[in-house]
Amino acid sequence: MKLGVLSSNYKHTAVEIREKLAVPQDQVKDLIAYLRRAAGLGEVMVLSTCNRVEIYFQAENPIKAVDQVEQAFFDFLGLEESVETGVHLVRFFGRDALNHIFRVTGSLESMVIGEPQITGQIKDFFLLSTEAGGCGFLLNQVFNRALLTAKRIRNETAIAKFAVSISFAAVELAKRIFDDLSDKTILIIGAGEMAELAVTHLLKAGCSHLLVTNRTFSRAVSLAEQFNGSAVRFEQMEKNLEAADIVISSTGAKGFVLSRSLIEGAMKRRKQQPMFLIDIAVPRDIDPEINQVSGAFVYDIDDLQNVVDTNRKEREKEAGKAQLIVEEELGQVDNWLATLEVVPTIKTFREEILALAQGELDKALSQMGELSDKQERVLRAAVHGLAYKILHQPTVKLKEAAMESNHKGQEYAGLICELFGLNPKEEKAPQKVFQLK
Repeated sequence: MKLGVLSSNYKHTAVEIREKLAVPQDQVKDLIAYLRRAAGLGEVMVLSTCNRVEIYFQAENPIKAVDQVEQAFFDFLGLEESVETGVHLVRFFGRDALNHIFRVTGSLESMVIGEPQITGQIKDFFLLSTEAGGCGFLLNQVFNRALLTAKRIRNETAIAKFAVSISFAAVELAKRIFDDLSDKTILIIGAGEMAELAVTHLLKAGCSHLLVTNRTFSRAVSLAEQFNGSAVRFEQMEKNLEAADIVISSTGAKGFVLSRSLIEGAMKRRKQQPMFLIDIAVPRDIDPEINQVSGAFVYDIDDLQNVVDTNRKEREKEAGKAQLIVEEELGQVDNWLATLEVVPTIKTFREEILALAQGELDKALSQMGELSDKQERVLRAAVHGLAYKILHQPTVKLKEAAMESNHKGQEYAGLICELFGLNPKEEKAPQKVFQLK
């Protein structure tokens, strides 16, 4: 396979180096043009995200071309690799390159396995590189197959169904307590960043209303406006507790902000309807004894972290299932690549046989006089049917030989060309990019 990959990612390259290698989107097209010209590449695609910078390229001999590609990349960035980066990009070739691309696109190489952003980023950079003239026949096929593989991974495994951030874990726990979040009210105490993230995800999950309280009322107002909620004065928090189905606390207080007696009073007024309390503060804001109150469920940051750790392990298990899907799809690409060499022969052979059949059919029809429409349809079907039956077995055997051994496929193709006097032409890359879904 004439495929190569150069990669710098979070696994082996420090962030201060990745920053130097990052390519702004408005420079991608210029970089592609420069790499094709300076390194003599047939096709090239660039990916640049916060966790990885990668170059995917097609060359007659990618192993020989890779040094030139890497140097051209550094030249474009105005970097001296040994002085300013101190690291070579990691290299993949052939099937290893293909496997890497499929794993990256399917989020199996992401810092958070199963995260969905990378697939969207791949789509964006693929389209950008295509617009720049960098993606032709090979990369077009590879990345469309990679995106289909990513879709299969998401649909056929549970890799993305386990929360692996504190804020997502809070939402997951809330869903366990409440069957439906669509009519739930959130009370946020304080203005911590992690609490904001939890609120963002809870609102997306369907929670209908937000109350915000803070010792500094202006900050409560600001945060409430951000989420289209209502600000509550800190002194009035107690009377608003009974309206809260979910409480998120993230203050800098040295003692408990919510006591057992406070929640007992609120639960009586709520008529024991469940209340979910998330304590993301360190030191804690919520008295753990509140767990003894009927209908009240308290989770602190350690509880949430335990959920996250468990879910990470579940995602890692699902990653094994995802790799089986990758291997299956790689097999499909292997078959496609193996038959590429014999496709021109198959196409020319098919055209030749069908042209002969059509010629003999036209000759026979001209000599048979007046036929009914039905008689002519039957005759045409018989001749064409015979032609396709003649084509079927040699075509199947030729493809099988190519998949078994590239040398054997070429040998069979040469024999067919010699027997039938064929002169197949090399297939040209399609101009249209396959539709991404």
